[in-house]
Amino acid sequence: MKAWLRWWFLLLAVHSLLASNEPEFLLTEVPDGDLDLASAQDAYAGATDEPSALRALVTIVNLHRRRGDYAEGLAGASDGLARAQHLGDKALQVEFLYLQGRIYWNLTDYPRSLEVHLTELELVQQLEDPFLLARTHGGLGLTYQRYDRAEDALYHFHLGLASAEVAPDQRMRGSLLNSLGNYHLTRGEPGRAAELYEEALSIRVPSGNSRAIAETLTNLGLVADARGEHATALEYLRRALVTFEALKYRRYIANTHRRLGRVLRNAGQTDDSLASLAAAERYAATLQSDDVLADIIQEYALTHEARGDLSSALAAQRRHAGLREQLRGAEDRRRMAELRARYGAEQKELEIELLRRDQALQSAEADRRRSRQWAVVTALGGGITLLVALSFLQLMRLRGEQRLRRATEDARGRAEAAEHIKTKLLRMASHDLKVPLQALHATAGLIAEQAADTAGVRRRAADMQSDTARMQILVRDFLEISAVEQGHLHISPAPVELSAIACETAGALQPLARRKGQQLSAAAPPQPLPPVRADASRLRQIFENLLGNALKFTPEGGNIRVDFGTQDSWVFAEERDNGPGLSAADFARIFSPSPASPSHDGTSGMGLMIVRELLNLQGGRLEVQSQPGQGAVFRVLFPAA
Repeated sequence: MKAWLRWWFLLLAVHSLLASNEPEFLLTEVPDGDLDLASAQDAYAGATDEPSALRALVTIVNLHRRRGDYAEGLAGASDGLARAQHLGDKALQVEFLYLQGRIYWNLTDYPRSLEVHLTELELVQQLEDPFLLARTHGGLGLTYQRYDRAEDALYHFHLGLASAEVAPDQRMRGSLLNSLGNYHLTRGEPGRAAELYEEALSIRVPSGNSRAIAETLTNLGLVADARGEHATALEYLRRALVTFEALKYRRYIANTHRRLGRVLRNAGQTDDSLASLAAAERYAATLQSDDVLADIIQEYALTHEARGDLSSALAAQRRHAGLREQLRGAEDRRRMAELRARYGAEQKELEIELLRRDQALQSAEADRRRSRQWAVVTALGGGITLLVALSFLQLMRLRGEQRLRRATEDARGRAEAAEHIKTKLLRMASHDLKVPLQALHATAGLIAEQAADTAGVRRRAADMQSDTARMQILVRDFLEISAVEQGHLHISPAPVELSAIACETAGALQPLARRKGQQLSAAAPPQPLPPVRADASRLRQIFENLLGNALKFTPEGGNIRVDFGTQDSWVFAEERDNGPGLSAADFARIFSPSPASPSHDGTSGMGLMIVRELLNLQGGRLEVQSQPGQGAVFRVLFPAA
């Protein structure tokens, strides 16, 4: 109830800001988009040096993007990037790469958007600017979300927030909170989304950024619609529309009309809904985005169905299917597959590259066969033609041999890289198993020499059990990694009690905690939690890895606690510790499939990767919250059975 009141009072404050003296607000806070563009073009024309001209060009390209002039924006971004590269200015290169990535996203060319943002990320990491790093991760999160890769989207949103929190300018934090709210709203979690929008609005209102405020008001309107509060939703969407129309941002206008059509349909006002959708389609026709148009046509189909006009609904649905097929065309799928191969597991990349090289070899062989046939035909034309044909054949043969040599050298390099990975894993295994094996050997010798010392024998037998347990964990981790890579991991889900398995695992690890003087606690919740559907043995393995990591990195005398609860339709168990915490660089490699170096604490170093894979296979997910020096929280979530 308190959260609801806080949310309502914040909305009233924004309502007052927008409603009081409304004409003056529009004149001072919402500048005309044409005037902005003209001012930026004047600044560009009057620039006295190349850096000043490029900074003005950044503003021009961004305004083109906001207004939906994607062709002009993309041309300006490409020109600016080339000039910034010639100038050697990495900061300006980052600006134009970001704008390119967002425009490709607007044009629904998501593979190209992903490729540009990844190139941008390489440069931003060299600049070490937390604001730019947060913005780049936000762009990657939005692109992954469009491809229904929710886990990658959430990963980049959290990385972006971690960088935004240490940036002097908090505007990017407001933008990322807004994007994260959209993520939770699309996953059917309006309560969590409202909390994030509320926090974003508290940052955006003081900044006076009218577009950002209108964007968050739109999202709060969608939350109100999801709660059945249609009048409130319409009020927020119409106020946002006034701002977008003043700015002349056509994409925003089209999307806001579409959302108004949806809310009006939910409120039973289907005639008004169709009128709003018609306005949305008119604006969408001026854009080059099939994605925007497809969403509008889908709303048409739903509204016609609500009116009982099934013929019109079927026609709209067929049109929507055609647009979606264009968006998921063969070219997009091919390019996305290439990107996933490029940035995915190295072994899979090697296999794909070898297939390409094989195709190149086949193409070279076909070229040679065609050249020979051509030589036979032209030889009939006379001696001179024969000499020309032989020369051409020799040239083609040499080129084919060169292509074959390059393909062979590239294949050899890929194979050597794969061999290097295998050698690294074997080195890890030998290093990590060597220590417990030496301890077992030494303990066995002491037992043989002091067999009469019963207490000592028992103590050393316990040490041997501990060492063999560590070896079993190492062997299991390497086998699990192999099974994951080959797709042979076996899962047997059944209804289980999440808290019971977590408490049982924590109890089994108590001896390790006592040995380091740590406090490890896990108490069952006072009210029973709903059961979840999972493999009990794999679930126990997940908690062994998480709690094992906490014991490993938490200093002596530290505290480790396991709590339980529910979040919307999810049941969770979270491990909290007061260890050293994680930096942004740590976040980027904690799930890496290729450990950088052998572990020195008796673990394989791949526990978190195994945890994430096991959760993905069972429909669960892992959330990580941490800051350097402030400990870490690892939350395991499963849908309630």
